[in-house]
Amino acid sequence: MNHQFQPGDLAIIVGANSLTQNIGKQCQPREFVVSGDHYVAPNGVVYRHNDVPCWTLVGDGLVAVVEDEVVDLGFGIHEPRHLMPLGDDFAPTGQKSKAVSA
Repeated sequence: MNHQFQPGDLAIIVGANSLTQNIGKQCQPREFVVSGDHYVAPNGVVYRHNDVPCWTLVGDGLVAVVEDEVVDLGFGIHEPRHLMPLGDDFAPTGQKSKAVSA
């Protein structure tokens, strides 16, 4: 399952190699990173990605590993194959809306 996400899209985490605590959580892809890329986590720390291509994600309750400890940062990083897009029907009110004609 490989979808073309854009930053800010809505998705749900449906799998994981580790950090299975994030499975089932809604998120928004933020930045696509490949091995060698650098990214800034919400805690302000710059990390170097040294793994398969992944999306950095933001979302309530997402956990990440920081200094060998699992912490709730509202941030995670997952492979695209572990993400499923959520259409407009799943978007929270006000996040994405369809035009209504009078």
